[in-house]
Amino acid sequence: MPNYLRQNTVQISVSAARTFVILTNTLTLLVGLILGSIGIYGLYSPDVRLYSSAIPLATIIIGLLVFIISIIGCCGAVWENRPVLTSYFVILLVLVILQVIAAVLALSDSHNVESVLDKAWQAAYDSHPKLIRDIEDEYSCCGFKDVLDRAVPKRTPSACVDSSWFGYDIPCYDSLYRSYKHHQTTLGVWGIILAIVQFLALGFAYILITCLPKDSELEREYRSEHDRLVQEGRGRREQQHNPQYYQRQHGQPQPAPYSVGSSGRPLNTSYGSTTTSS
Repeated sequence: MPNYLRQNTVQISVSAARTFVILTNTLTLLVGLILGSIGIYGLYSPDVRLYSSAIPLATIIIGLLVFIISIIGCCGAVWENRPVLTSYFVILLVLVILQVIAAVLALSDSHNVESVLDKAWQAAYDSHPKLIRDIEDEYSCCGFKDVLDRAVPKRTPSACVDSSWFGYDIPCYDSLYRSYKHHQTTLGVWGIILAIVQFLALGFAYILITCLPKDSELEREYRSEHDRLVQEGRGRREQQHNPQYYQRQHGQPQPAPYSVGSSGRPLNTSYGSTTTSS
């Protein structure tokens, strides 16, 4: 393949890969913001705080990391900076691996929802009864598996059912189970979307890194361009002092150069002879 065709192909590949890297990182940036918003919502949701306050915090942290890494990827693609893109690729790869591990651990607990909720309810009943009270008010329910199963208030559990203020007659387990599955599905869907876009970003970033010239190649290119410009400038100076070149360019003979003699009068020095202007 001719050299100019190879250069054009490389330029097209770099341009296309840079565009896709910017596009995929823009998408991951938006997904990171969505995950952060879901995590913030979870911090203020009593049912989420019941079974794990770490899940909302982890979601916020992952969303923030995705947001920052996406900005790094966009900057590396816009600047076409090989070291920045390499750092971005490594960090994103590590983050994707951690996300896969977290997803596997989360799915491993999906079959033990009842046990997870039971332990979380017992811990809240022992240490944070107000959290159970908030859940009972939110879902209009009493107790866990039945209306008297660790219901709040502790001293008179039946008050949750009999009180004129509350009067809830259904247990909270079914509502908590549906809420748990809903949050799990929401995080799973956005996690899958994020993973797909991240894998695309990794692929396009790798293509862009391989297409970008290395530092040694850039140095050779700069040296070659410098030498070419030096030779071109030298050739122009030689042509400017060539009488035949001047006559072809201007349609008249090149004027003789002037110099100043010892008397201060200009001397008309022509090629091959020197005369003193009177």
